[in-house]
Amino acid sequence: MSIKIMSWVFDHSPYEGKARLVHAVLADHANDQGICWPSQATIAKRAGCSVEHVRVTVKQMIADGYLEIVQQSTRQGDSHRYKLLVPNSLGVPKSDGEGPQVETPTSPNPSPSNHQEPSNNPHRVQCPYCKRVYKVDKPHNCSAMNMLMR
Repeated sequence: MSIKIMSWVFDHSPYEGKARLVHAVLADHANDQGICWPSQATIAKRAGCSVEHVRVTVKQMIADGYLEIVQQSTRQGDSHRYKLLVPNSLGVPKSDGEGPQVETPTSPNPSPSNHQEPSNNPHRVQCPYCKRVYKVDKPHNCSAMNMLMR
């Protein structure tokens, strides 16, 4: 699921009612390149409409330039491979064959990599419940289990 494509659909989809739900279901299945391949039955079930309504909506979305079929299904039971197209407000070209070129925002001050692994001291272990480190030969009061652990 691509959060950017989902957000765009929720904020800017030109469709209403069940057609908008079909658009949202396709976006929910899409990767960051806008590619998805849910079956029409899956789309219909998730959007709460008929498969025929999905077919009509998909044809309309293709005609409107919001969707294209990048790979036709070849066998019964297979699904088409769709590509959701969004305007350049996301930095995404309408269709260039490669998929959206969505920029990944970078943090102005990335946090340093200062994570320190616990020591591999064989005499000290971490309680799996409360995550406290204790000596192997000594019991400890586990706050998560509310009992003395040995």
